Amino acid sequence: MVKQGRFAKSSKLRQIKEIQRAHRKQADRVISETQFNDFLLVRYGLVLKAKMVGTDKETIQRFLIEWVDNAPKDANWSIKNLATDTLKKINGRVPYQFYRALVRNWSKFQHFLKREVPAVPLKNRILITDQLTADEFEQIVARQLAANTLLLTLGGNPQLMSQINLTQVTSLADNFMGDSGIDWDKVQTAFKPLPFDVSTAPDTPTKNWLTQLMESEA
Repeated sequence: MVKQGRFAKSSKLRQIKEIQRAHRKQADRVISETQFNDFLLVRYGLVLKAKMVGTDKETIQRFLIEWVDNAPKDANWSIKNLATDTLKKINGRVPYQFYRALVRNWSKFQHFLKREVPAVPLKNRILITDQLTADEFEQIVARQLAANTLLLTLGGNPQLMSQINLTQVTSLADNFMGDSGIDWDKVQTAFKPLPFDVSTAPDTPTKNWLTQLMESEA
């Protein structure tokens, strides 16, 4: 079976909280590329987290961790490319409810990136080169959900997985879409025979978050 629960460890979240408590940087201080991730995550805690509700607080924070780990620190950012690549990297390590929370909070998340990333005091600042509308992001999410469904259905069999083609993914993604975006009832039906296994989570806090996430979106 495909391993699912290996997501951001709670130790990383504790580290962010410690950095946030110690955050007394001058606004004009130049930081190194190695400090970029922690700096942006602290900004999330100060700027965006309070605007989230329930499990969305931790869900979006963990998504940001994956995003900045995946993003370049020495080049401008394409939101479209990074959204696609980051979701592909996360893959089936989270339940479908995770993706539903991303769609719900996409406008806030993208606004945060547009505002905060260019303001990070690197020697060579990072600019945002494009944006995604809510509809465009849902299309990307639908394709990833379709790919996840096919991968989980095949149980991680490399030979069968190699036979998956773009037409199959596109067809299933189109089926997930309704008149006003992703039809989450259809997504739920597709994933019902493929229950998410939280036992593979790397630690207890992550397991608890995943459990709460699935219960909150039921």
